Amino acid sequence: MPEPHSPSEVRSSLIKYAAFCLSRRPYFEGALRQKLILRSKKLKLENATTEITGILDDLRKSGYLDDPYLAAAYARRQLDKSYGPKIISLKLKRLGVDQSTISLALEEADIPKQLEAIKKYALKYRKLDKFKLVSKLYSRGFTGSAINKLFDSEYFED
Repeated sequence: MPEPHSPSEVRSSLIKYAAFCLSRRPYFEGALRQKLILRSKKLKLENATTEITGILDDLRKSGYLDDPYLAAAYARRQLDKSYGPKIISLKLKRLGVDQSTISLALEEADIPKQLEAIKKYALKYRKLDKFKLVSKLYSRGFTGSAINKLFDSEYFED
């Protein structure tokens, strides 16, 4: 029968693993929580959820976990890839980011930035008629106000 691990051993092994993960790339808190849970199961650590919560709180307080900053950077990167705020929001939800953090991150994806992304995306599809282009823009997650503003500004020539 395996010996039970002391709380200090559990905490130190999980902190080492969290530091290893965060030294490779930044993680959202939810993703790092899942990695630590999987690690604790792999090491056959029992009742590690309280330790994991404490570790994540300590990492957040010390600045190693910053979900709002990561979400804003993720939103900017996705906007540069010509994704609209609706798709970005869905992707962030899938990554386990809470709704308030998503709202803060999408404040940067205002209408002027969406217009830039739409123009960049629309250059690929110059030969499409307006209906098909608007359909593609909606499927890319852009808001109706940004699409209408673009067409009102007579960016596209017939």
